[in-house]
Amino acid sequence: MKESILYNIYQSGKYLSLLLFFLIACDDLEDKPSLVPGESGDVYETGTAEMYILSEGLFNQNNSSLARYSFNQQKRTSNYFSANNQRGLGDTANDMAIYGNKIYIVVNVSSTVEVIDFTTGKSIRQIQMLRDNGSSRQPRSIAFDKDKAYVCSFDGTVARIDTTSLEIEAIITAGRNPDDICVQNNKLYVSNSGSLDYSGPGVDNTVSVIDITTFKETKKIEVGPNPGKILPGLEDAVYVVTQGADIEAGDYHLVRIDSRTDVVTNTYDEKALSFTIDGPIAYLYTYDYQTKASAIKVFDLTTGTVIRDNFITDGTIIQTPFSIQTNPFSGNIYITEAYNYTIKGDVLCFNQQGQLQYRLNEIGLNPNTIVFSDKASQNDASDIPDDPNAPSAFANKVLEYMPAPGQFINTTTSAYEDGFSAEQVLERATEKLKKKSVISLGGFGGTITVGFHQPIRNIKGEYDFKILGNASYNQNTGTGALGGSAEPGIVLVSKDVNGNGLPDDEWYELAGSEYGKDTETRGYEITYHRPQPANGDVRWTDNQGGEGYIYRNTYHQQDSYYPNWIEEDEITFRGTRLKDNAVNEGGTWVGYCYPWGYADNHPYNTEHCQFKIDWAVTQNGRPVALDEIDFIRIYTAVNQNVGWTGEISTEIMTIEDLHFEK
Repeated sequence: MKESILYNIYQSGKYLSLLLFFLIACDDLEDKPSLVPGESGDVYETGTAEMYILSEGLFNQNNSSLARYSFNQQKRTSNYFSANNQRGLGDTANDMAIYGNKIYIVVNVSSTVEVIDFTTGKSIRQIQMLRDNGSSRQPRSIAFDKDKAYVCSFDGTVARIDTTSLEIEAIITAGRNPDDICVQNNKLYVSNSGSLDYSGPGVDNTVSVIDITTFKETKKIEVGPNPGKILPGLEDAVYVVTQGADIEAGDYHLVRIDSRTDVVTNTYDEKALSFTIDGPIAYLYTYDYQTKASAIKVFDLTTGTVIRDNFITDGTIIQTPFSIQTNPFSGNIYITEAYNYTIKGDVLCFNQQGQLQYRLNEIGLNPNTIVFSDKASQNDASDIPDDPNAPSAFANKVLEYMPAPGQFINTTTSAYEDGFSAEQVLERATEKLKKKSVISLGGFGGTITVGFHQPIRNIKGEYDFKILGNASYNQNTGTGALGGSAEPGIVLVSKDVNGNGLPDDEWYELAGSEYGKDTETRGYEITYHRPQPANGDVRWTDNQGGEGYIYRNTYHQQDSYYPNWIEEDEITFRGTRLKDNAVNEGGTWVGYCYPWGYADNHPYNTEHCQFKIDWAVTQNGRPVALDEIDFIRIYTAVNQNVGWTGEISTEIMTIEDLHFEK
């Protein structure tokens, strides 16, 4: 399910068009050369040693990434952060900057600011951006001034961080859901979008002015509905785009603020969604929601007129512009291409005449920020492809995959492409598992069974394995109940007693926190019925006298939510059903976590995504002593419709053996 924070997604990219990724399935694209700088294959830049490209990935899939290109060495490293830190960046990285000898990355859904040593590429600190009750602030953007970093967050705050100690010194309130922040004339300017309030009071329309010396808000400037990208300009100007109360109606503009008086001096009749500035020139990204046409205009900020309606002059076509930035050392303009948001995008470099200089393909999933450095780091990391078949601590094969119907079924998230057979789905699921990509199990009962390079040993008193899902925290009741996007799955284990390499021996459930309580229904059975027509809601009936539907929603429009590769018109699943865990709180669905013992229940970087083989019990509930296991099975354990966000559906990325020996 994982859409409980829909409006975060609406703002999760540097362009609002990211919302469309829910509506578009992954299409085959023509093959592209990895570099297109002409025929030489070389990439050059004036006065630039390195550039870093941040890709936000997909919301709630923990697949943000950082790439680096060294112009000195003519070498790219697409997995730069993970290569140096042996872990991922987290979920939905939104902003990045180089300041001093550090790289700062703002990771929105994970609610962290990652601080990286520029010289080594190693993480120095992961600053947690949390409220006093432990819930997420959802940081969005970062700016710097005099050894201080300023981070605006969707919870309506701006935090001041000391760049030496990397401690949060103070936090103040700005407007609703700040989207971006910049520094001009010894003041902070924060665009208050209000974008999470579309279903409530509506969007905000202000820019907060914060005096840096006192770190207090001095004024709110009305600029227009839903302000977003904000940048300083020449002559003490601040420019901000207003993205409209109704974005599809075309009510979005570029606005100029005079920072000396903090008054709006111009609202240009240019429909800009985002922009970059190079001296007196702005490059405006525009998108017409009626004609579905996008363009990048060249705009003279001095005269307030368009110089060129189309910046690109050599015929280069960009399908989905995702960000636009200027290299301050060369003046070249960089545009990132997101395609359909579900495959890795490209970076294109143009000169100021709009001619393509070079292109880096497949740099990351939804590349949104590029920063440049005139000095070189000391890190020599490079793209050395991992051998997917090399022994590792992670699950390496999917032995069974039987998802229940759901909104992600018959999409790439369920390892399916049009025409796939059951065998092909299983092969694709194994590929996704090796790449640590999200696999959805669908509604209640949907199941996956995986194997490993070597048995997982049971070491007394220790956690034995870890399941990586895409649960997140965004709320804490103050009573210790953590809420977010938990979609709990029950975990079973098995040992290959007969030695045939197949999961056909006895299975044992890991008794989680709810085992034996009234929060579970044992012996639960549910049957899903193929819809007629295929694109109808999927009806289900259970052995408790209940019935209902897996409802279709507007965000996933594939032909059917019932697995296309399954020939039977009915699918029946049996297991233990956990009590519904999602609650509608003021229009936002919050999936509360069970204390421990379930997959996709707590974030993957917390203790409670780890499991002990000692929790295993027989079908009669008796503890069983297992020295090791060979297989793990997970199934969705909640049967709940969560309103407009869809059904509860457990998702996993991989499972890690915590005792792996090379």
